[in-house]
Amino acid sequence: MSSVHVDPLEQNFANTVQVNDRATNGFIKAPSLPVRLICEAIGTCCFIFFGAGCATKSGSGLLAISTAHGIVTVWLVYVFGSISGAHFNAAATIAFAINRQMKIVDALLYIIAQALGALLAGALLLLLYYGNDTKLGTPELALLPYPVTVLQGFFLEFICTVILSFVIFFTTSYNTHKEAALPIGLVVFSSFLLASDRDGAALNPWRWLGPAVASNTYSSYAWIYTVGPISGFIVGLVFFRIYKLIWNL
Repeated sequence: MSSVHVDPLEQNFANTVQVNDRATNGFIKAPSLPVRLICEAIGTCCFIFFGAGCATKSGSGLLAISTAHGIVTVWLVYVFGSISGAHFNAAATIAFAINRQMKIVDALLYIIAQALGALLAGALLLLLYYGNDTKLGTPELALLPYPVTVLQGFFLEFICTVILSFVIFFTTSYNTHKEAALPIGLVVFSSFLLASDRDGAALNPWRWLGPAVASNTYSSYAWIYTVGPISGFIVGLVFFRIYKLIWNL
């Protein structure tokens, strides 16, 4: 659900401290594409497993669900940010590709890896809750106490991801991945606090897909969990570039 750009050509990861021409951290070269893809698959799986898993638990309240998504975002970005960029979100990957921060082929491979991670998370949740009548935390529009329309659900996904996208591009433009982890996690926390009891707050196509496939839960309005985040991330990127243009002027 969250993302941080990493320059694949950056060698700082491999050359932090060297003694006798050998990296003391044990990593002798920058992460390769297969390594980054594995990180994207694992990170996407973890985000959905912990987030949707908390939403599945009986009695989980708004604060607990929001906290679970926010915290898992923080440590995932902190751990994987300097390796793969910690996208874990097809919408974020598309936005970075549009911004020419990654190759189109790499972006497509990222999306495939994320999809596999999402399906794995759904399978793990199904294993944990097999035999129970549950939707495995699949986002859906609320009926009570205030019914949410499809249009309202779309705008919740769109507005939250616009803000998330802007914060990601802003913080990662001059901060390290570890410094960006906390503000990105706090935006995710705030977004779920606002919307998780209204439309399920996916903010990420995979957050819907993984649990939906595993629980066989499909709705006619499910498109909002794909179109909303993707359009939101693109518009957030546009706002950031306008902001940077105004700054430079």
